[in-house]
Amino acid sequence: MGRAWRGLGAGRTEAGGGVGTFLAVSPLLLPPPALSMKETFLVLSLHNKLRSKVQPPAANMQKLEWSEELGQLAGARAASCLEGPAPPPAPQLGWSEALLPVGTGGFGAVLEHWFAEGRHYDYGTGRCARNATCRHYTQLVWATAGRLGCGRHLCTGRRGPSEAFACAYSPGGNWEVAGTPVLPYKQGPWCSLCTAGLSGCFKSWDHSGGLCEVPRNPCRMSCRNSGRLDMSSCQCACPPGYTGRYCQVRCSGQCLHGKFRKEECSCLCDVGYGGAECGSESVLLRVAAGICRQGPPEQG
Repeated sequence: MGRAWRGLGAGRTEAGGGVGTFLAVSPLLLPPPALSMKETFLVLSLHNKLRSKVQPPAANMQKLEWSEELGQLAGARAASCLEGPAPPPAPQLGWSEALLPVGTGGFGAVLEHWFAEGRHYDYGTGRCARNATCRHYTQLVWATAGRLGCGRHLCTGRRGPSEAFACAYSPGGNWEVAGTPVLPYKQGPWCSLCTAGLSGCFKSWDHSGGLCEVPRNPCRMSCRNSGRLDMSSCQCACPPGYTGRYCQVRCSGQCLHGKFRKEECSCLCDVGYGGAECGSESVLLRVAAGICRQGPPEQG
């Protein structure tokens, strides 16, 4: 028997409460992105920081990447001042939005408020406390969401100026299976259930949490002293003067009795000499080479 999936959609926060939905916008009529590059970076960074702070820890939480397409959709939604009929839920897109008086706070305050809804969310049951809203929180921490776009717009109305905030996520979250809410993420040690394509583990600057991402370095190693890592062979190409698996060994470059080989970072010693710098004279080697000095002839 098939499972019936139903999208709950993300809510809308207004001054004084209330929950709304979203408006579909044609991509052909989209305004330019509403957020500056700086604000885009801050919104994306804060999203990933908050996703790294969920409790209990998430084993499969993906790192969000910015989508210009979703940013345009969210900008158009915000430009509508969150008005208009709601389209049917779409599994490939989820929304969170807020309409607040000017001066209440920027996107940082909005995202912190959405994340704070998690205090009312029971991970064990997948449900929110009575008379509380958790849908912004569950959408924000929906593990399989990989792309994000947000926008904001200054609106005028009878109650005075307000600011509309909207974020679009792909794929969307807040789903039910046969009437049972789907948990937003799987509990477990950070990054312990990342998929093969997202085997990298992104950690914030304070090394907290962990988000699944496309591995930037599948070799899981780095080369020191300006060495270059060959991703195909996972070997370091060391600059002159360095050697070792990670280019961590500095060559002396001094061969007392021999020639220095740059490509191997070693000395080719003259006959009869050995050691790292060809500084050790070996009688046995000289005898074997037949170049030992003979003593003075015996007196008769």
